[in-house]
Amino acid sequence: MTGGTRWLLAGAGAVAMVAFTVPTVTCGMWLLPALVSDAAARWGVSSALGAAVAALSVLWGQGFATRPGGGGGTAGGPTRSVQATGTRAVAVGATVQGNISTGDGGVPGTNPPSGHTTQGTTTASPQRQAGTAPSGSVTASGERSVAVGGAVVGDITTGDRPSEGDRR
Repeated sequence: MTGGTRWLLAGAGAVAMVAFTVPTVTCGMWLLPALVSDAAARWGVSSALGAAVAALSVLWGQGFATRPGGGGGTAGGPTRSVQATGTRAVAVGATVQGNISTGDGGVPGTNPPSGHTTQGTTTASPQRQAGTAPSGSVTASGERSVAVGGAVVGDITTGDRPSEGDRR
């Protein structure tokens, strides 16, 4: 855990503590004595109200921190590395809504793209074999390879099979 993360967690804990303490003390000492004469009942109601406000603040903070793009104009989550180093390769670090085509519909080359099967053998990308790809990276290193870091709403064709053809 980095120093910045520790400070962030300490700050979140302090906010939750303040969100509990302020309504509890305010209601228990100043607002409810005129309405509730029994001290035990008054502090019970005050504590419940403080717990509810603290729970809402924690839920708001969690939603604020996990929404796409992060909160307050900051980048949410770790930085993702996106690389397309192969010939006619495509690498996308987010969701794709549409079709991706890297092939021309011709006969596949002698070296199949990484991760595809040709005559019963599957090739793996050099980075996956070596295990050097960093966590959170999206890399398309083979010829006509496609790597997507999110969901795909559409079709992906590489033109490796004669039946795929070009989707222009």
